[in-house]
Amino acid sequence: MYKTISILLLILNSFAFSDADKTDWDGFLKKAEYSKPFVSEEHSYLTRNDLGYSQILNEYNLSVDYLLDKNRNFKVFVETHLGVDIPFYAVDFYEKKSSNRLDWSFAASIPLSIHVFEDMFDNVTAPVINTDYRFGSPAIKGIKYFHSEEKTFTKFVDNISFIWLPFSHECTHLGDEITIFRKDNLFPITRMNVSYEYTQLQITINDPVGRRENVHSLKFGGLFRISERGMGWYSIRPEEGYTIESLDLKESQERFEYWIQYNMQRSEGFLASKRVPNILSVELRNRIKYGIPTFKWIEEENTWETKLQDESRQWSINAFVGYKFYPKSEEDSYAIGLYLHGYLGINPYGQLRNIGGYKSLGLSLTYEP
Repeated sequence: MYKTISILLLILNSFAFSDADKTDWDGFLKKAEYSKPFVSEEHSYLTRNDLGYSQILNEYNLSVDYLLDKNRNFKVFVETHLGVDIPFYAVDFYEKKSSNRLDWSFAASIPLSIHVFEDMFDNVTAPVINTDYRFGSPAIKGIKYFHSEEKTFTKFVDNISFIWLPFSHECTHLGDEITIFRKDNLFPITRMNVSYEYTQLQITINDPVGRRENVHSLKFGGLFRISERGMGWYSIRPEEGYTIESLDLKESQERFEYWIQYNMQRSEGFLASKRVPNILSVELRNRIKYGIPTFKWIEEENTWETKLQDESRQWSINAFVGYKFYPKSEEDSYAIGLYLHGYLGINPYGQLRNIGGYKSLGLSLTYEP
């Protein structure tokens, strides 16, 4: 796969850019500064740690009093996002008459990420509720630069970038303590195996490209599930609960997710500077609310009541406002971020994606390499 990508880039240069004055061939293990995730992208390779007040269904709460009528409670949770984008190859193409003005850039890298949702302040075991993993093929990135005198279709567009992930896998797992708890308490379903393959494309207008100046950016993205096993996005094993037929569970009919993101970086004006820019980042995502049933304890019958629900499409909003902190040297592109983080919509974690109206508010600390 890696050799194929390199050959394709060489062929592209030979035929499409053969008359360019300058081309950078020292591209192996070179990091691309464009097509990076915005902080509001919920499942990305950005490294992030959140501490917030969120709601959880009682069936995932080890210390809850199940005799309560309410089926949800608010608690303090920790979310940890560990990500890396391993650079493989990057190449730049310059204009014919100027050796210092970029025209196009292309790159290949390998994004990997782990996302953990933990009930750290639970007084029983402080369990991990869910862990999501994402990995797959190299991602292909590109950017077209527009210089000030070339903005023929709009004066507001500096560049257009894209990132295409041809093939990736997501698998999610309930934490061990939650799984054991559900098994010991005879839940009708111990766990659903949320696991699927997908392809993903995102296009950005006005990519920040590591700049420390005022930038307004828009990103459009879509994800298509390409695997078809079990019930679509998930499956259930006989040893982990009732059979699909006995619960009348329906196979997923939907394969798409899509989203739009807005990212504002303000480096001038009140309480903002080039080293400490003010950031507003918002994602609006339309995704599938899984048709996985929920359960409620019925004391009179000494059993769990199964509540079936249909699969549906719903919108979720993920918003961050805060600051990035850059090092003094502008040659260093890494940054630390501190944000106020709010979320409303479908719970973004694995089997918990059957929970609509999920709310969370807290603080977020990020590291962007």
